Order: sequence, then C-alpha cells, then structure tokens
Amino acid sequence: MVKNGFKWLLVTLLVLAAIPTAGSACTTFFLDYNGQQVFGKNYDWHLGFGLMIANQRGVAKKAMPGFRHDPVEYASWTSKYGSLTFNQYGREMPTGGMNEAGLVVHLMALYETKYPRPDSRQPIKDLQWIQYQLDNYSSVKEVIANDAKIRILYNEVPGLHFMVADKTGDCASIEWIRGKMVSHTGEKMPVRVLANNTYKDSMRYLERHKGHGGTLAIDHTSRSLDRFVRAAHMLESYSSKPEKPMVEYAFDILRDVAQGSTQWSIVYDLPKLKVYFKTYSDPGQNIRTIDLSGFDLSCNGPVKVMDLDTSFKGNITGKFSNYTREANARIINQAFNQTHFVSNMPQDLIDIRIAYPENTSCSP
Repeated sequence: MVKNGFKWLLVTLLVLAAIPTAGSACTTFFLDYNGQQVFGKNYDWHLGFGLMIANQRGVAKKAMPGFRHDPVEYASWTSKYGSLTFNQYGREMPTGGMNEAGLVVHLMALYETKYPRPDSRQPIKDLQWIQYQLDNYSSVKEVIANDAKIRILYNEVPGLHFMVADKTGDCASIEWIRGKMVSHTGEKMPVRVLANNTYKDSMRYLERHKGHGGTLAIDHTSRSLDRFVRAAHMLESYSSKPEKPMVEYAFDILRDVAQGSTQWSIVYDLPKLKVYFKTYSDPGQNIRTIDLSGFDLSCNGPVKVMDLDTSFKGNITGKFSNYTREANARIINQAFNQTHFVSNMPQDLIDIRIAYPENTSCSP
C-alpha cells in the first residue's frame, strides 16, 4: 500500500498544474439582518452527485491519515455536536454543513493556499477539518482559536479557504497564506462574501467600483472577483431596504452568481437550524427543506443519509434512510474516478476511505 501511495503521489504532483480553477469556483455569503442570519453557498464543480448526512454527537474519532508520514499523532476527538453535511468525497469528509449549535462551515477553492509545514500541532485532512469544526465548536471565535491546536496536512490539494458563521452574527474568512492562517472577522470583514480570491484581493477589487470609492461599474462575468462584487452589492441592497424574506433573497443572490458549473445552491437559516437547497440536476430545481432539530442526533441509533438527487420535494427531514457502506462506496468511487487529480489513486487507498467511518465509535 505504501508503494502504491507513493506512485499515486507522484502522479498527483505532475497533474496539479493542470487543475482548472473555473471548474472549482464557489461563492458564499452571510446575511445578518434584524436578529436573523442566513448563510448562502453555491457549490460549483464538475460533479453534482453526493449525500447529505446527519452526523451524530458523542462519536469518538481519530483523523484519517494522509499519504505521507507525519511526525505528530493525528487529531482525536469525540463529537460534541450533531450536524448536517453535504458530502461528495465520503462520509466524514464534507464540503460544508451546519451543526446543531448553528455553526456553518463551507469550503471554496483558493489557488494561493499554502498549508503549514509539519509542526507540533495535530494534523488533519482538509475536508475532515470541516467535520472537526462542526463536531467541536459553536462559534467562529472557537474555530479561529483552534488553529493553535490543529493544522491541515501540508500536501492537501487543491488549496482551499473557508467561510465560517454562527448564529450570534459572527462571520469569518479563513485562509492559509505562506503557511500561516489569515482570518478576517468583525471590523476586518466589512463585506461578508467569499469566492475564489483571497479576501484581501477581493476587497481591493470591490473598492475600485462605484459606491465603494471607485469608478468601475458592476460586471456580470463568472470571474471570482466579479461574483464577489455582485454578491456584496446585493447584500448591501437588502440591508438598506429589505423587500423579501431573507431565505428567498438569499436564493436570488445565489441565482445571480450561479455559473454553468453550479451544482448545488444551499441556504442555511442559522437561528431556526433549517437548511434549504436545490440541485441543478433537478429539472424543476425544487427547493427542499431540512430541519436539523428534527433528527435524533444521539449516537445510539443509525446514521441517517439522503441522496442529493432525491425525487422527494418539500420538507424531506423524515425521508432520510440509514447509512450503508455501499452508499459511501458509491459516491467515493464515482468522485475519485471522475476527479482528474485523484483519478489514479490505487483502489486499496480508496477502500481505506470507504471503510473509515467504521473506525469511529459511539461514546455518549
């Protein structure tokens, strides 16, 4: 297995330069108005399948190892909170989600990302970093402070940055530039939007536009910086004159910044612990609703999952089925076979990811 892992790593490094940034574009935003908070996310990728998973509290876990030796023991923890996540590369490896404390975490691609080199902090894979935050924390401040304990594995690809929000109204962008965490929150994050440029570069571009000190008009391209500007403008418009319910308006923003690669549009109502989503593979693009408080999130019963390509409509909270290894294997094999920079991974390494959830245990 080690030999196969080394060969796969060499192939991956050769392919990285060809990663298409347009296909991995995403847009997120956070709207906080009159004591209500909604978080919006467009997942832009070349694959649209996946699972929604109701993750349980009281589950003992140890981070799944990477492919290179790390001098420090991998992170271990017991989940404090249950959560609902969107997963495409396997259970425990989400692209984002919300926990029962109202914390939301989502990823976006960022070319400039450089994760820290090995040090005394415990390592974890990039997607599992999301699950770790949802398992353990209720606030943005806790997530930022956690950087003193946990680091993302140095060689994870492609580079990511994250947007995090909680139901107190706090929000942050989290990036790793030259191996150091860079976060913007509070007064340092006057515009609560993130796409596929650094927050600093996005704000510089915004300030060149009318209404923000510059002369440029809003441009309706699919470029990351232009999506940032349009989402920022729409957030400001709502805060000055709200004319729609926040969830409905959030979908308006997501529609405006959607691209040909947009697969999922997701809106989280943080105080009510509700999730609204639509998939672009659905001809009717029906908006489904999930009530996180409607799940038994104790670890005594089975984990519940739902295929993102479900035909159910409306409130689908009660339509979830029991998790199976077969469901996990299906999405993992599809995702790895159809994602070019991991498509050459040996099957024995893929099988480790498929079986990984079986290494967790209920510890209420």
